[in-house]
This record gives sequence, structure tokens and C-alpha cells, in this order.
Amino acid sequence: MNPTTSRAPARTLTALALATGIALTSAACSSEPRPAADDPADTARPHGYVAGATESQEPQLRLLAVSATGETTLHDLLTADSTDLDTVDAPEHSATDGRFLLTSDDDRTTVVDGGAWTVDHGDHTHYYAAEPRVVGTLDGGGRVEVHSSETLTAVTWPDRGEAVLLDRSALGQGELDVTVRLDAAVLLPTAEHLIAASDDRVRVLSADGEDVRAEQPCQDPAGGIVTRAGAVVGCADGVVIVDDEGTARTVPLPDTAADAVPRATAFAARAGRPTVAGLAGDTGFWLLDSREGAWRHVPTDRPLRAVVAVDDADEHVVGVDDQGRVVVHTMTTGAVATTDALVDGAAGPLLQLDAQRAYLADPQDGVAHEIDFADDARVSRTIELPVAPAAFAEVGL
Repeated sequence: MNPTTSRAPARTLTALALATGIALTSAACSSEPRPAADDPADTARPHGYVAGATESQEPQLRLLAVSATGETTLHDLLTADSTDLDTVDAPEHSATDGRFLLTSDDDRTTVVDGGAWTVDHGDHTHYYAAEPRVVGTLDGGGRVEVHSSETLTAVTWPDRGEAVLLDRSALGQGELDVTVRLDAAVLLPTAEHLIAASDDRVRVLSADGEDVRAEQPCQDPAGGIVTRAGAVVGCADGVVIVDDEGTARTVPLPDTAADAVPRATAFAARAGRPTVAGLAGDTGFWLLDSREGAWRHVPTDRPLRAVVAVDDADEHVVGVDDQGRVVVHTMTTGAVATTDALVDGAAGPLLQLDAQRAYLADPQDGVAHEIDFADDARVSRTIELPVAPAAFAEVGL
């Protein structure tokens, strides 16, 4: 750890401006830090009030790391302080929604609250911090995925075709309240609906999972993500996109690429953005504009092991190749920048990013490399983590 190095105020304010696109100065959304009221009888709740949390002017970005033996720590990117949490089961798989990190083995899944998150209301944004903690465990293990709306958190075990829905408010208070159980390979909560994929179809459900609002064919569903333009579910020949009104449409892969280029089976993007990226086998990556319903296949010199769409003004896409190098594509110019090898290229890379930086964790050296993707993939600093990460998440997004 480097306790003398932290993000400069100018940089974090820039990240705030990029993330929100507005000034948080209105009386309705005061950005002054405000802790939760101590008196539970006090009914005067300011807009954005969250019990037990403090609202801040900027994203409260933190790195959450779990070692191969389950030691769990949190590193604050703003203060460079680290906090030890309770030990969890040794992780074999992991996933994050930008606040919670889920780790799993063959038997059960553990939920860790990173204690920092962002709520995007469209025309303004709230940034919160609370005490991090290990929340508890869910029965069932294997590969895990997690997606959240403001009120619901969906946990899916795709290989088992099972999913549960958790009350996100209760989860934030340290309680695992399972409200719905479904058979699904993909489960995505939105503001008004649940999007569930199984049995070669995508179903648009009511928020309680009871009523089917619409169905759309989707052969071999795999991979899903919620974007600003709708929920995206991967299918054998493209994707199904469900908008906020619950209307589903199919966006097929381009005819010229559908047979020659492997489909994407997972998607990744900066939180709340409409453009997402997915690996296209060893050929490169797919970009999908979920608002326009447009695909683009981007070939790469080396096979990628991970890829994330930043979807900023320069349309950066950040990947990690099979040599352990971070590769940054600037889609507006066609430029490609590459770091030296930073991690073992044969291992599944632990890559996270926000509006300004990407973080690549190295399980062997116990560090996280901070990459300025907008500055020719410059390694801006290397952060020593208290544990060598086998699971890794950036929270506060």
C-alpha cells in the first residue's frame, strides 16, 4: 500500500462531473455530506435519505479484495486507508454490482457489502458511504452473477439455471431477504420489471416475479447486463433488449459476422452506460450500442481475456490480452495503446473500471495496477493491497 498517494481533488471532481453531467446544487438534492438521522422518530427525511448512510459530494470509490483463503479487506481509493473485514469461504468464483461483492464455492455464496454506492436518478446522482461488512451466505454455489436496481438485487447461478431476488434495502442493512426464487440462466431487475431468461426465451415479469408481461424467443440465453437504454440478454444469434416500458426486441448479430465470429456470452460496461462490450472468442470483441441496437465487431492482434466498454466521449474500450497486458482501444480515432505485461496472461484477469481509471489486480504480487486509459494506457500508480486478491471489485460505482 502507498499511504502517501491518493487521487487528487481535481481528479475526483472531474470524475464527478463526468459521472453526473450536472451540478448537484439544487436544494432538492443538496450534495453536502449528511449522516442518517439518529432519531428514528424524526420523519423529516431529506431527498435521497438512506438509513445508516452518509451522502457525499463525490463517488466513494474503494477496492474490495478477497484472498484465496478468504481474508477480506477494503482499500479506500480516496484516503488510501484499508479495513479488514470478516473472513469468508475460499472464493472460486466472484461477481459484483458496484456495491456488493459475491464470492462462491461449490456449496454456497457469500455476500460482502463494500459500503459504498451510487444512485443515478437520471438528472442527478447521489453518492453514499456506509460501514462495509460481510452480510451472510446463500445456499448454493458455482459460477455466480449479480445485478441490481435501486430496490432489488438478483443473484443468478447460470450453470445451475437458478436465481433468487433479494430485497436491496434489507441487504444494505445486513439482512438476506429472499423475495423470489426462479429458474433462470439470466435475471435482471429494472425499475419496473424483472427480465428472466431460460428455456430459449426471455420473459418480462412483474417486479414480484408473478405475472408475465411479455415473451421473446432467445436461443441458448447467456450473459446479461442492465444499461441506461434497457436490459440486455445474450442469445445464440444476438441479444434481446427490453426497454423501461417492458417492450422486448431482438437485435441479431450482423449477417456477415454471425457465422464467422463467436457470440458474446457476457457483457461489461461502465455503470449506467448504453454501450457494452463482450468477448468474441479469440477474434477480438463485440461492441453493442443498446440504444441504437447496433453491433460492431473489433478484431484484435492478440486474444483478449476480459473487455469492458467505458462509453465515454472518446469511446474507450479497455481489455486484458493473453499476455497479461492492458489494451485500450480509442474507438473515435482507431488508436490502440498497450501496457507491458502486468499479470499472468493465462489466468482470468481481475479487471474493474470507473469513469477515470481502470484497476487490474495481480493475485501473485498482491497489488492493483491503476491505469489511466485516456492517457495512452499509462500506469498511474500501483497500489499494494493487504491481501493477494483471488476475488476483486471496485465499489462505490
